[in-house]
Amino acid sequence: MGIEVRRIGVRRTNCSCSMPGVWRALSFVRGALVIFHSPRPCAHIAHGMDVSSFHRLSAAGTAVRLSPVPLLTSGLGESEAIFGGEERLRACIRFAVQKYHPQAVFIANSCVSGVIGDDTQAIAAEMETELGLPVTAVSAHGFLDGEYYAGYLDAARTLVDRFMQPAERRAGTVALLGDCGGMHGGYVKELRRLLELLDLRVTAHFPSYLALDEMQAVAEAELIILLGRRMDDEKQAQLIELAAHIKERLDVPYLGDVYAVGAAETKNFLRRVGALCQRTAEAERTIAAEEERFAAAVEKARTDLAGHRCALAIGRDLSWFDPRIILRLLAQAGILPIGIVLLDTFLPERRAVMEAELRRLTDAPVYAEGDDAAEEMLHAADFVLTTHELVDVKLRQLFLALMPSVGWSMERTLLDDMRRVLHRHESRGGLIYG
Repeated sequence: MGIEVRRIGVRRTNCSCSMPGVWRALSFVRGALVIFHSPRPCAHIAHGMDVSSFHRLSAAGTAVRLSPVPLLTSGLGESEAIFGGEERLRACIRFAVQKYHPQAVFIANSCVSGVIGDDTQAIAAEMETELGLPVTAVSAHGFLDGEYYAGYLDAARTLVDRFMQPAERRAGTVALLGDCGGMHGGYVKELRRLLELLDLRVTAHFPSYLALDEMQAVAEAELIILLGRRMDDEKQAQLIELAAHIKERLDVPYLGDVYAVGAAETKNFLRRVGALCQRTAEAERTIAAEEERFAAAVEKARTDLAGHRCALAIGRDLSWFDPRIILRLLAQAGILPIGIVLLDTFLPERRAVMEAELRRLTDAPVYAEGDDAAEEMLHAADFVLTTHELVDVKLRQLFLALMPSVGWSMERTLLDDMRRVLHRHESRGGLIYG
């Protein structure tokens, strides 16, 4: 029986809508109101995102429940598709302001409004004069001339340009830029904890989690820290462009060329933050304390893990899965990697990049999915670390979520998970989600 992977898929093109990006940037910006200039069914995208946010917070065990701002659609129909929907948009804006009394209105354009050529920028300016409050149209049009991240960044840039002014910086305050699971997600919570050890307080998480009347917290921050994982990601480069725009307009420095992802990388991050915020001594004390805690966790785990055999099954691109951290952790725990299987989820050129990186990092043999030797190797291992669920129920599997994560937290969690999966009865196999 060959290797089988559940729900396998290869994304070959980047195809997404800008409107959910606008909604992600504005959905929890208190004081805002969002209008999708679109057919009514387009609003189901936002509803699905809100439901996902609710379940993600519930799974994280937090009691916090974020309330999204009002979202309306102009309800473009067949008539508007022929004769234009500008008057319908005007009526929608007037109704929204009368009913909800927002501080500002943001219009997200759809494919339909782009095709029929509605001038939403002109309508926004007209309605702003009529109603006496900020009305802004985001430039991207659904699938036509943008994608999710274009809408997200366009909305964020609008917030910077319209709701922030240069201000005197407050020492000891930090603003986070980006999302990475939201303000109550594990990534941001752990990053906040590390920054607090440097006596730095996060006063803003921009753009999604800051009210309109709190936007000045970004302008007053001593440092803006970009949330992310890799420099060589196209979307991260666009986020850096937004940070550079904030720096140019508000003169707030930013850190976006090193990220707190993985133990070794987090040390570099803390040292950079310490240098930029005149907290070098605090950074070194934090690093020493965190490394001492992590060393104790590794030593405890080695008792159970040293000498056991591990296989890796990798199906994610190098942009989303960094094998250095896993291989480094295995070495620290005394675990022998006996082989690596590259699953059939890669585009050919990206598979070659991952294989070259693996051969640079380790002497463990690298197999292709479907090789008889690969299946034999998987069954010879005591457990398998895998980026995709493998159908074979006899394998003890530890599913690896998006990696790496912030600080030393991911490595500590993986050590505990490897001990758990190793102690499953050999007849059970099964899957543990790391």
